[in-house]
Amino acid sequence: MSNIYLDNKIKSSCNGCGVCALICPQNCIKMIEDSEGFLYPEIDENKCIKCNKCRRLCSNNPISNEFSIQAYATKNKNNEQRKQSTSGGMFKILAEYVIERQGVVFGVEIMDDLKVVHDYAESMQECKKFSASKYVRSELNNSYRKVKEFLNQDRYVLFTGTPCQNEGLRKFLGKDSNKLILCEIICHANPSPKVFNMYIRNIENKTGKSVKMIYFRSKNAEMNNSSYIELKDGTKIADKLYNKAFSSKQLINRPSCYNCKFVDENRKADFTIGDFWGIENIFPDFNDNKGISLLTVNTSKAEKIFEEIKDKMDYKKVEIKKAFEKNHNSNVPINPHREIFFEKIAAGKINENNIIRYMKKYTRTALYKKVLNRVKNHNVLLKKE
Repeated sequence: MSNIYLDNKIKSSCNGCGVCALICPQNCIKMIEDSEGFLYPEIDENKCIKCNKCRRLCSNNPISNEFSIQAYATKNKNNEQRKQSTSGGMFKILAEYVIERQGVVFGVEIMDDLKVVHDYAESMQECKKFSASKYVRSELNNSYRKVKEFLNQDRYVLFTGTPCQNEGLRKFLGKDSNKLILCEIICHANPSPKVFNMYIRNIENKTGKSVKMIYFRSKNAEMNNSSYIELKDGTKIADKLYNKAFSSKQLINRPSCYNCKFVDENRKADFTIGDFWGIENIFPDFNDNKGISLLTVNTSKAEKIFEEIKDKMDYKKVEIKKAFEKNHNSNVPINPHREIFFEKIAAGKINENNIIRYMKKYTRTALYKKVLNRVKNHNVLLKKE
């Protein structure tokens, strides 16, 4: 059986990059939102000329990277840039490299209406909108075409996004450029934008107030460096449920994220950046609890750039396997309640008035697991004593 969604209609084989629609010479493919809030391609067979370009350029079939990838624990020497970042501030260094060369930086921002979208910036001031993590699948809009346009103007371009979004751009362009820098985040999964919107509406319905912003990750000491929601009247509400449903309980993610082709240490973009989980076990003296980034250098182009920017960071080289021991290095398991959760959304039984209650229900830790965790933690304490 074909591993292409356009043939098999298996949703776990499509990451929703939209390249097939963009490169169709007949413009006969549309990205259609399903009942879960994810986009999938649909072909108008009456217009299709069977050129199969869409199948050949599917981004869900990446080629293995043969470069000897180098991994580093890093932190930005610019304390202000690091403070504004989720972890060690590597994105700011790469962005600065491109902006200094009159280039363009593509990243993800949360708009005033809380829509999560890709956009571009041409100054470091504009790049601030890309700071912090966004645990929602971003809308690419016209980003791929804009990247091509800027490259045709002979400008440097830094594109940041998920690994599958980076691979989609590579397939769309069809060729590499010395002035294109691909930077992927270490992506846990892509949560449903539909669920996110329903979640925000449920909070507004419960509080009677509008949500101004959600901070999925925070260095705000007032909120105990945890995730929180800020209402338009200035009220801040600690919030861990959404992150729990996305991350530890795997309830709201795209089907392809449970079958990801980009998840191991064989990285495909020029650079990979993310939090360095487990740093305290590898370089305890390097960890100052202010955020450490894992940076991997994946191509000869990236190796050259790293030599030019490394003076802006403190760094320690680490074996690639050690670097990914605690980081996202395997496919996430499917929550056993995921199917019924989305079925109830499709049927209207879960809506913006009750989705929080159902998310709590389907992410609750079973009693026997709580007991096992307590026993495990108790044994760890005994060993330390």
